[in-house]
Amino acid sequence: MEEFPEISKKATEDSTVKFNHSEILMSFAVSLLSFGFVRFVLFNETGFITTGLYIAIITSVILFLKKKKFRISGLNRFIAVILYLFSAVFSITDNNFIKILDVAFLFGTGAYFIYSVTAQKNQLERFLPFAMIKALFEYPFSKFGVQSKITKSAVRSSGFGKNLAMIFAGLLITVPVTAVVTSLLMSADSNFSDMLTRFADRFAYGNTGLLIVQILIAIPCSHYLFGMIYSNVCREGLNVLDDEYCKSSVADMRFMNNLIIYTAVTPLLFIYILFFISQAEYFLSGFGGNLPEGYSYSVYARKGFFELFAVSLINLGVIILTNIIAKNGGKNKTVTLKVYSITLCIFTLILIATAVSKMIMYIDEYGLTQLRVYTTWFMILCAVIFVLIVIKQIFFEFRIEKWATVFFTIMFGILCFSRPDALIAKYNIEMYNSGRLEELDTSAIKDMSDDAVLELVKSNPDLYDETDFRYRKNNNISSLLLNQIISDYSD
Repeated sequence: MEEFPEISKKATEDSTVKFNHSEILMSFAVSLLSFGFVRFVLFNETGFITTGLYIAIITSVILFLKKKKFRISGLNRFIAVILYLFSAVFSITDNNFIKILDVAFLFGTGAYFIYSVTAQKNQLERFLPFAMIKALFEYPFSKFGVQSKITKSAVRSSGFGKNLAMIFAGLLITVPVTAVVTSLLMSADSNFSDMLTRFADRFAYGNTGLLIVQILIAIPCSHYLFGMIYSNVCREGLNVLDDEYCKSSVADMRFMNNLIIYTAVTPLLFIYILFFISQAEYFLSGFGGNLPEGYSYSVYARKGFFELFAVSLINLGVIILTNIIAKNGGKNKTVTLKVYSITLCIFTLILIATAVSKMIMYIDEYGLTQLRVYTTWFMILCAVIFVLIVIKQIFFEFRIEKWATVFFTIMFGILCFSRPDALIAKYNIEMYNSGRLEELDTSAIKDMSDDAVLELVKSNPDLYDETDFRYRKNNNISSLLLNQIISDYSD
């Protein structure tokens, strides 16, 4: 195999950057993988192909980093395992919402993996938000145009560019002649005309147009991804994250006098006390599984849950904001500010516990839906975050960014690998079969992803005829699974 020649390209007026063989090959690989990302992720999550694509991306990056002699620490090996593990989500669920969340998770985690390996980190960043900004925005866009330079230089130096130019010139010459001949032949023979018309309808206006759009989107995606990799690997002139800079930036945010914060938060705490006293029977009855007088399960759970959900998010914002802008914060945080933060956290945890208990009552009466599962999952995640905040107020050296990341990953894994739609359908079917649910809403199940419909078919194979058109239209793996299920139940 002929090796690529060493290519030099002026990066600045005073220095020259040399692109070696591995960088050129990686640039080519990133271009292909970026097109695959656009084709199989942005436009169509096809399951096993998407999983294979992510595995190829992760593996290519790891091989390139090892080629560049970067040591992969225990932390980064664990992150790599997480990346491979969550790549499998596309193959185990048909839930598009979960897939979108997984794409975002893999994107952020992958960016941090590249950053962490090249920065030779052996533990999670203390100032994780700053590191994520560097990994996702500053570094990739600082080298956004490097891939174009590599491509241009490689084409010029290899002689491929001259051949490509001659091929293009030949096409320009033949286009008018070919067009005239084609027009004459179409006029002479109707069968030939019909064949070309069908070809144009099938390819020129359909797949070809879509292909062009995908290529156009893949180009900036490729430049961004390669910029992310190259900027981290070639660290000369890189604005490296510095703990002192982060500390200084955080200190600059601390401008609010603590007395103003206490004055602002005190009425809020007072309102919560009055709230718990006046609404105790209404909001806390969920713990006992009893309905307040005059309420149905539907009205009781919906009203209470989503109100408390909104209040919990507001409280989380208040706690974060006050701890960031308080003039006496951080290591100098006053006991009063700690007490205020802990008290607000405890009040919020009570609200979350109440809201979740009310939703459990509702689920026990009416079954599961996607909204009920997602919001309950998020409330539990918020509860974990509030507990970590309380610990942080008591022990300043507690690594909240580390444990928040760990628990978020665990919770997100539970959400993804539990296959929520299948879980919802299975739970509702079991409730219906046991008599706890008066009516099974099969239309709601069919409106969910294939995961839910497969559970429905498992419970009653006769429903296959009603839903078969969906799978034949999609022409995906679900049709094979359905056929296998029908065969198993028929034997």
